[in-house]
Amino acid sequence: MLTSCKILNRDQIKLLAIITMTFNHISHVLMTPGSVLAEVFEDIGYFTAMTMCFFLTEGYRYTRSKKAYAQRLFVFALISQIPYVLAVGFFQLNVLFTLLACFLIFCVMDSSLSKLQKKLLLAGLVLFTVVCDWAVILAVAAIFFKKNEGSPRGQAAVYGIVAALFWLLNIPGYAPPDAAYPFLSGHAILHGFYATFGIIASAVATLILYNGKKSARQTPLAKWSFYIYYPAHLLILWAIGQVL
Repeated sequence: MLTSCKILNRDQIKLLAIITMTFNHISHVLMTPGSVLAEVFEDIGYFTAMTMCFFLTEGYRYTRSKKAYAQRLFVFALISQIPYVLAVGFFQLNVLFTLLACFLIFCVMDSSLSKLQKKLLLAGLVLFTVVCDWAVILAVAAIFFKKNEGSPRGQAAVYGIVAALFWLLNIPGYAPPDAAYPFLSGHAILHGFYATFGIIASAVATLILYNGKKSARQTPLAKWSFYIYYPAHLLILWAIGQVL
């Protein structure tokens, strides 16, 4: 029955990730914070980061050149930084830096370094993401995705843990400003739960619907589409926001 559900290839899921990311950024750049539609758009966008982290694990495993892969992430992270800061309105490193840290985490885990050296480097890379979008959570998810390669049950557990952590971390942000006990606010608990829907959808897409294949027709543009689209759409949204 599960085999019959595998109807999406890698490129189709990545396209969904691009679309949902756009919804999230539309919410942040163009919509009134706290409105129902803005929150819906924001929560839809949480599909993207975990999906890209999942496929980063695959990309690391199959890439012909890990050095070229890391360089590509770094170059486009740099290119995207100014558009990202303009769009979000404050300084923070964009999610491509976070994904680069995740890629380096994979490299460290596969290296011949001692256990102590690996632990220190992994801790440093996780701490680096504190100044990035999707701080800490995505780096920790990458570690456990790598540890659970080839185990759908283990990967499902990773998604579950990330969703639970994301829910808990979002609760204080949704609580009323004068709430004495934010974690006891029913409104905040419910809205924090809504924020996990994108992560749950990512788990369904990658673990249940993904057929393990890429599109039959591959073009050079398809390989670079996410990297190009990421800074381009941020600049466009920022420009629209300036006009409005």
